[in-house]
Amino acid sequence: MQALSRAPAGPAFTGGSAGGAAQRRRGAAVVRLFPKSKTDDSAGIGFKFDGAMQRWVRDDRFIGKSLTTVTPLSGTPYVVWPLMHTYLTQKGLKQVDEEEALALQRKGHVIVDVRLASDFKIEHIEGAINVPMFRETAGTSGWDRVKRVVMAGLVMKATERDPDFMDNFQKAVGNKRKPVIIACAVGGTLDTIVRVASTGKSCKDPDRSFGRETRSLKACYELLNAGYSNVVHLKGGLSQWRYDGYPTAGTGVRN
Repeated sequence: MQALSRAPAGPAFTGGSAGGAAQRRRGAAVVRLFPKSKTDDSAGIGFKFDGAMQRWVRDDRFIGKSLTTVTPLSGTPYVVWPLMHTYLTQKGLKQVDEEEALALQRKGHVIVDVRLASDFKIEHIEGAINVPMFRETAGTSGWDRVKRVVMAGLVMKATERDPDFMDNFQKAVGNKRKPVIIACAVGGTLDTIVRVASTGKSCKDPDRSFGRETRSLKACYELLNAGYSNVVHLKGGLSQWRYDGYPTAGTGVRN
């Protein structure tokens, strides 16, 4: 499966026929559907994008029919999250909490924060380095301008996938065997099971058909596809790290 990159977009997608280079429009994206190969990791998984809930959900009616990549009108093509989740799960991506991450850091693991450089400057995990996976939207197309206006109205930054992410990561980390811990703001998880506190029992979470997608997990996907062999994921991200009182650094000043 080809490793494409993710750019922010929020159209309401559905599964569809996998016949060749068919295209269809959904919201603000062109959806390109490609036929499944015999080695496709998603061969036994059906899924669709729930526009009402704004998340991917499992739906085996779409086995062999679900889309694989999306090209947004602003940004670059990206592999859909269910395929990333399946790949990371099959690869056995190790997920660690703060205590485990701190212990690994002391043993030589490098914590790599993939948030925007401006956010990293304000606050980050002590000892972490910054290799942003996304950058502020740099395009000048009509859709790029629309995205900037909309996000500004939400008091947020319009971003797009940084095409130099992999090159910058290699320059910052070096050897692909270097042990790294990938972190972002909230961490996310591959877990699809939740524990019910009142009973102590575990059950499948219908809201977690494909875990909780985040930029750090998407970065792990790209790194593993690129041949990095010692990749670990920080589950709670900076927010949980800070909440639990682990050491942070930064200016603390937001421009």
